[in-house]
Amino acid sequence: MTILDFVRTTRANLVLLILGIIIGALLGVGYSLTQPKVYAASASGYVTIGSGGTIDVLSGSSAAKDRARSYSAIVSSEAVAKIIQEKNPNMGMTVSGIRGSVTASTDENSSLIKVSAHASTPEQAQVLANSALHATAEYIKNIEGNNGGSGNAANSNGGNNATPNTENGNTAGASASANTAVSGNAANNIRVIPLDNASINPPLVSPNYTRNTLIGAVAGLVLVYVVIFLRRSVDQRIRTRDDAVKATGSSILGVLPTSDDLTEENIVTGSSSDHIAQESIRQLRTNLRFVNIDEPPRSFLVTSAVPSEGKSTVSLSLARSMAESGQAVILIDADLRRPTLAKKLNVDAKVGLTQVLAGQVDIAEAVYQLEESNLFVLTAGRIPPNPSELLGSDKMRQLVRELSEEFVVVLDAPPLLPVTETRSLSALVGQVMLVVAAGETPRTAVNESLLQLENCPAVGLLFNKAPVQPKAPAYYGY
Repeated sequence: MTILDFVRTTRANLVLLILGIIIGALLGVGYSLTQPKVYAASASGYVTIGSGGTIDVLSGSSAAKDRARSYSAIVSSEAVAKIIQEKNPNMGMTVSGIRGSVTASTDENSSLIKVSAHASTPEQAQVLANSALHATAEYIKNIEGNNGGSGNAANSNGGNNATPNTENGNTAGASASANTAVSGNAANNIRVIPLDNASINPPLVSPNYTRNTLIGAVAGLVLVYVVIFLRRSVDQRIRTRDDAVKATGSSILGVLPTSDDLTEENIVTGSSSDHIAQESIRQLRTNLRFVNIDEPPRSFLVTSAVPSEGKSTVSLSLARSMAESGQAVILIDADLRRPTLAKKLNVDAKVGLTQVLAGQVDIAEAVYQLEESNLFVLTAGRIPPNPSELLGSDKMRQLVRELSEEFVVVLDAPPLLPVTETRSLSALVGQVMLVVAAGETPRTAVNESLLQLENCPAVGLLFNKAPVQPKAPAYYGY
């Protein structure tokens, strides 16, 4: 498939593609609504190492950085989780649940510890993040004091410990120095100093409505494209002009659009207001003149592979257009099995082609002139029991040859595949037009019809019932 094919396919299925995007986006939103909400809050603190109880400028030292990396693993430990649970009984979380909801990280060149917490509500996420940071500070104070073995932890404000408030999630202590971990050695202080408490309104991190909506929209678009191209791969019907050319290798003589204005009444009276349809018929007429510039054909046969592809309407439209250009045209209903022209034109069908071929009436007695135009009509007449013999007779050959000297002859022939007489008729004319209905005619039927017409002097396809694109300047309906 070329880029042009892709563009044409997209244009032809634009409404379906838009619906796919909308439905996919709605499904993405619906999926998001079914997912549990997760809010993320974060709090941070830094590790300091001092001497003589002072908060030291050595907080950026290698020792502090090493301590920060080791302490970050403690945040999600069972011991810290138990402290959080004890300090916040109203959260109703298990120790394992707390451990799974809390994580910590450090930068390689920093002593800063960042604690992150996830919860189903913003309040709980805030409490959990703040509690995790302060519980870690408390736990480190204890282990550093115990490991020191020489005394209790020093406290800069009189020994008040900072603990999280279970009601609002903030630290209830009076100062940051109360949340320190200190070694038992009086010469060294190791502290985790809370720096930033979690935000009161932490963001919603899951579900991501924007992402899920976009994913749904893209998935809907892709799914529609997949369906379209799968259908194209298994669909044997000819849907576009390019399909017809690729499937058959034959030239396209013209493209006629789908038009409610192309009725028999409007065609006969010339009162059609569909300019696109009328222009397409005139273009077909012009194209036929260039089929053979040296010897323009004087006789044409219009047929189709199968019934109901619009060949009779095409025949009438073409004959009318040629007559309007000043040529004397005779339209012959050569479908002796299912004739339709007499009914379409509301003329007497008792006398027609069959009587002329049988020698019962003269040609002049069977031909009807439509009003005062240059268009003459020879209806089928009575339906004979042997249409193949009549249409394949020397009299039929002679009739077409004689009429071609005075008129441009247009034969409305039966479909090729159901009957055999069309092959005989095709040898009598200078140009055969095989009508192909867009989205209806199978490729196999067209190819089989062309095989039956391979001995004809000139065969071309007429692409009928093509959808008209909005704002199309002409008949290009594909």
